[in-house]
Amino acid sequence: MGVAALRWPAALAAVLAFAPIAGHATDWIVTVGGGAGFSPPYEGAGRDVVTPILTFNLRRADTPYRFVPPDGGSTIALVNTRHFVFGPVVRFRYSRGASGLLQGLDKINTAIEPGGYAELWPVDWLRFRVEGRYGVAGYTGPVGDAAIDLIHSGRRWDFSIGPRYGYGGTRYMDTYFGVTPVEAARSPYINTPYEPGQGERYLGVEAAIAHNWTHRIKTTLGFGYHRLARLAQDSPVIQVAGSPNDYSAGVTLSYSFGLRIGR
Repeated sequence: MGVAALRWPAALAAVLAFAPIAGHATDWIVTVGGGAGFSPPYEGAGRDVVTPILTFNLRRADTPYRFVPPDGGSTIALVNTRHFVFGPVVRFRYSRGASGLLQGLDKINTAIEPGGYAELWPVDWLRFRVEGRYGVAGYTGPVGDAAIDLIHSGRRWDFSIGPRYGYGGTRYMDTYFGVTPVEAARSPYINTPYEPGQGERYLGVEAAIAHNWTHRIKTTLGFGYHRLARLAQDSPVIQVAGSPNDYSAGVTLSYSFGLRIGR
């Protein structure tokens, strides 16, 4: 982790220490945060990069506090009841170059994936979550993820752990794991065309632990491991220039405050 990334939480804490304190009666709870993480720039990259993490979450103030695993990203809960949560989500993927072992393959631009998520909470310690998104830049097509988590929401410590599953549509899988005949002819390292088709992207597990310094300030550590599924593993791109194992970790410092609207 670079020096700049290490200073992110400390700098954010200094700013938040002077933030105004909201009243007790509020309509919404806003949580903002920042930090740094290690993660692959795209699935199957075979390497991690240090990236900044910015988080934003919005929920109704009349809903109970429950710890939410950090891999859910920034969310706005348009519907937030005790047993059901729904809202929009957007995710990004870094670009993939066409140099080194990837020479001859098409460059992939930064991907943008807007969509929605839904969560089912049968009880406060068990969460089912699904995400459906559609690539509008970098590639076009559907992609999705699902998660199950055991969750502990405590006064000082929060914890979560659970499995992960990923699905990729044909366009997504062809973009990141496919090799066209033209690319195979151009590449000095990959000479076999490959069409993965749609299907399972990965299976994995995510875990997180958080310490609540106060009812407003929290530090969260997240860890993840994803193993690419067979359709992706069999790709010459992964076998020659990547890895079927994706590891990630991150730390964030967040601050929550109340927001009154229309009063």
